[in-house]
Amino acid sequence: MSHTASQASTFTEARARAVMHHVLADFMLAADAGLIKRETIQKWFDELSYAVAHNVVSSFQLQLKTPDGKRLALNYEVRDDGTVQEGSKGGGFDPYGFPRTTGVTIYVTYRKGAPNLEKVGAWLREHGWGPGGSLVDGNTSRDRAFSKDGFGVMRSKVGDW
Repeated sequence: MSHTASQASTFTEARARAVMHHVLADFMLAADAGLIKRETIQKWFDELSYAVAHNVVSSFQLQLKTPDGKRLALNYEVRDDGTVQEGSKGGGFDPYGFPRTTGVTIYVTYRKGAPNLEKVGAWLREHGWGPGGSLVDGNTSRDRAFSKDGFGVMRSKVGDW
């Protein structure tokens, strides 16, 4: 006799939007510190939220590159398996110590085989998103999680903060 365990997805569009609200606080902190224009980061956030709300995002990074080439990131792992129950608030990192010439980008990893991936990919390309970039690797420390009814995002700091 064998048993198979399966976990139903906790994803709903409403849960995804509720969780992303906390991510927006992180993104706006970068703007408040003068690293990127508010309009730019809001546009990126809105477009990323569209992809998350269609359940095609596996993870994403808000990446920082200092003028001397140092790369850091906030890495967000999207989880729809009920394992994220923590309800942190956005923030908890200090972007004000970075030079104003620090570059800010977003890097997204998609769920392989997601039903809406082709549609969302086409929509993002229409809005100027494209291939390129790379994940920031380095020391990783999980520091926050945002969740709504089992759907959530685990945030880690990558690099030497």
